[in-house]
Amino acid sequence: MKILQVNKYLHNFGGAEAYMFNLSDALRLSGHEVELWGQSNKKNIEVNHNYNIDYIDYKNQDIIQKIKNSFKTIYNNQSRKNIIPLLEEFKPDIVHLHNYNFQITPSILPEIKKRNITIVQTVHDSQIVCPYHRLYNFRLNNKCTKCVEGSFYNCILDRCFDNSLAASTIGALESYYYHNKNYYNNYIDHIISPSKFLADLISNRFNNEISIIPNFFEYNGKIKKDIKENYFLYYGRLSEEKGVLSLTEIFNKAQIKLKIVGKGPLGKNIDNTKYVEYIGPLYGSELFSLLRNAKFVIQPSKGYENCPMTVVEAFSFGVPVIAPNHSGFKELITNEQTGHLIDFNNKNQLVNFIRKIYNQDLSQMKKKVLKYYKSNLTKKIHIKKILSIYNKYNNAKI
Repeated sequence: MKILQVNKYLHNFGGAEAYMFNLSDALRLSGHEVELWGQSNKKNIEVNHNYNIDYIDYKNQDIIQKIKNSFKTIYNNQSRKNIIPLLEEFKPDIVHLHNYNFQITPSILPEIKKRNITIVQTVHDSQIVCPYHRLYNFRLNNKCTKCVEGSFYNCILDRCFDNSLAASTIGALESYYYHNKNYYNNYIDHIISPSKFLADLISNRFNNEISIIPNFFEYNGKIKKDIKENYFLYYGRLSEEKGVLSLTEIFNKAQIKLKIVGKGPLGKNIDNTKYVEYIGPLYGSELFSLLRNAKFVIQPSKGYENCPMTVVEAFSFGVPVIAPNHSGFKELITNEQTGHLIDFNNKNQLVNFIRKIYNQDLSQMKKKVLKYYKSNLTKKIHIKKILSIYNKYNNAKI
């Protein structure tokens, strides 16, 4: 089978990219041909053709570039044109979409479908139902689902895109445009949601089939076996909705070691202390060595999460996770069995809780974590489920 993986970034950027690369490798090992397509970038891990589109950097643009690219945000005609020769040459049986809105845009969907190619999409975030794709209102500093069942105009009213009226208007218009034309229902055959939480939200606006398949992770590289230090670990994006700043206060009060790995707008606000160590971004063996040796991974996210790769990765090393009792977290973590689902709002209570679990024997909990991982989150289990979806549509064409 030939599978074309489509994603805006073809380099290490976030959880969606990590998943796409792992999925592509696993499919190739299973004997399938895989090609990647997205934006051109010198950081791209794999480049086998000349059909990638120009890279759009929304963060570093002058006013003229912003005005020009505002139209591309909604409909990128270069994407539509560039994917055509790749479809003609590679002739994929399946096009598997990941994150493509705003840079690639859904402009490509009719070109794929007119060639009778099955379109499958893994939803890594809530883009289909939330213009800003984070289900978070930064003005209110709280979770938000206003656009899920209501009007996308809420995105403009709340200025969801960096408190910018212009950017929020463009984001809302993008959602209005493709939903009014019914693009997602007309062109996407099957959506894969890594969590029931997100599947339920998307079903408000998507009428075709949705399968729930959690993310997977498997690491076979070298890692340091033992780091002789007891610590908790936060790793991920350093932004307001992730709740990371509250951890620095909690661990300083608890006088217990916390290591913070990642990058983002709040990185400059994290001070190194005796108990808090801000390391910055790490990848591959450096990150997973730190992860494997942590007592707990802690994720205090204020916003909803889909199927957090941090939890899946931690579980693959037998490391339990502390997280809020909502969204994708509570689908993965069984409280007091494979981690702890807690309320992060009571800081004094949390300080006492951290002190209490710091000295606990975690051997039984770690065994339960690994048992859950091996039964639900391995590459073998995941690929079997993905291929069953691919084959369902491929066999129907014969």
